[in-house]
Amino acid sequence: MAFGTPVSRKLLMTMVLLVVGLHVVAIAIYYAADIARRPNPVQTGFVVVWTLATLGIVLVYMKRIRRLRDAAIGRRRPARP
Repeated sequence: MAFGTPVSRKLLMTMVLLVVGLHVVAIAIYYAADIARRPNPVQTGFVVVWTLATLGIVLVYMKRIRRLRDAAIGRRRPARP
């Protein structure tokens, strides 16, 4: 049994593909720039940027999926202060 609507599945697959694409690019940069042999601050900075980029993609798409789901079931979320 499939989960969600075709639109929500499309959003989910788009999010997954963007995250996978980001990871492929980040790993390629990691090896091309030889990050493993760089000083610790450079390694840490690389990982922080990579993690924040992943988080950004996931937050944006999960918000879209949640909004779509809430609209489909007619639920309104309370406004946050």
